[in-house]
Amino acid sequence: EQFDDNGPSVVMASPGMLQNGLSRELFEKWCSDERNAVVIPGYCVEGTLAKDIQNEPTQITKLDGQQVPMKLKVDYISFSAHSDFKQTSEFVDILKPPHVVLVHGDATEMGRLKTELV
Repeated sequence: EQFDDNGPSVVMASPGMLQNGLSRELFEKWCSDERNAVVIPGYCVEGTLAKDIQNEPTQITKLDGQQVPMKLKVDYISFSAHSDFKQTSEFVDILKPPHVVLVHGDATEMGRLKTELV
């Protein structure tokens, strides 16, 4: 589904999920806007985008090789990427974001989670 992402946006993605896929696409789309942020939960390995952006560089290299400015805020938290429904729903309830984008998991299970979160 599509959503209007013209306001401040946050991508929360494990270091591995920032390497490619939808989390990386969202990061690349949002990284040049200082209103946005990325939250990295977990250990970052040298040589990965997640490790590189922890140092808050002024620019990053997109997957297509293009250099773009990086202005978004970078935060690191200790968080298990493998949470159950109760933990995930409580986390979302605390944050109260206007939109939640599910990007990783079995389509059926993500559909069930979406139904419960809405």
